Amino acid sequence: MLLLPVLSCGQSGNQARTPRTIQSNHAQRAFRPSRLFTLKDAEEILGEKAYRSDSAWNNKAGVSTYSCAYTANATDEKSGRTVAVYCLFERYAKPAGARNRYSFIKKANEENGIQELHDLGDEAYFHTDNNNFYFVMVRKGDRVFNLKVNKITSRTSLPAFNSVASKITAGL
Repeated sequence: MLLLPVLSCGQSGNQARTPRTIQSNHAQRAFRPSRLFTLKDAEEILGEKAYRSDSAWNNKAGVSTYSCAYTANATDEKSGRTVAVYCLFERYAKPAGARNRYSFIKKANEENGIQELHDLGDEAYFHTDNNNFYFVMVRKGDRVFNLKVNKITSRTSLPAFNSVASKITAGL
């Protein structure tokens, strides 16, 4: 069984909300995840033009989240698929909350074959079936992000996926 965090949001279409800064109770620099994963990043990963198909902010029980999705403008001719890339950012009131979330998702996916990454954040892993999806989860301090490509096509770029994951991690 593959367990991935839900990356779908209630807002659809191009009805993007104005980015807000997620604040924590302790003094840290502003966290603006909507600036960490952009349309340009998505198009590099997808290998084609795309549009923002979803985005949402939420703040519940000490966890601030921002999620967004970008979907290719067209169906891939070779595979007949329309690829999308999803990103979920979570900021916890305390680093222990981020560690617990990361550990829970990682443990649930270990049986399906994951690759631990030692060059991203405090903890990270990559997961793929090499046919349908790429997934990376990174924890850095009190923050966690997931980046997932769904329905890999002939144009999807794993090197771009890895590069964008590194860029996001550096910005956390």
